[in-house]
Amino acid sequence: MIDPATLDFAKGDGLIPVVVQDAATLQVLTLAYLDRAALDETLQSGEATFFSRSRGGRWRKGETSGDRLSVVSITPDCDGDALVLKVRPVGNACHLNRISCFGEEDAPGLGRIARLEATIAARAAADPAESWT
Repeated sequence: MIDPATLDFAKGDGLIPVVVQDAATLQVLTLAYLDRAALDETLQSGEATFFSRSRGGRWRKGETSGDRLSVVSITPDCDGDALVLKVRPVGNACHLNRISCFGEEDAPGLGRIARLEATIAARAAADPAESWT
């Protein structure tokens, strides 16, 4: 997926900013930070683990809320000091119970079709007594 040795953690005092994006809709969900240990845990688990500057330590998204971010890909920028994490969200990305930390709007443009497709798939897989799909 990515070689951590190619990243420049020193430039950000041990932290790398991470833009987290929904892999299906391309909606930006949040901005977070990783230290080397959080990146290693993310690579090992397949779920987004970040470094919380306010808590002063690592946390895996969803530890308390149950809303998880399953990692699809990790792409560094040209300088190796920032990342884009494309994820499949299970629930909301924002701690305010919103899809995105960047407003309450749903995915822009064609991303809404991907969101609709995911809703239909989830309902089709649900108990027939609970779903009309």
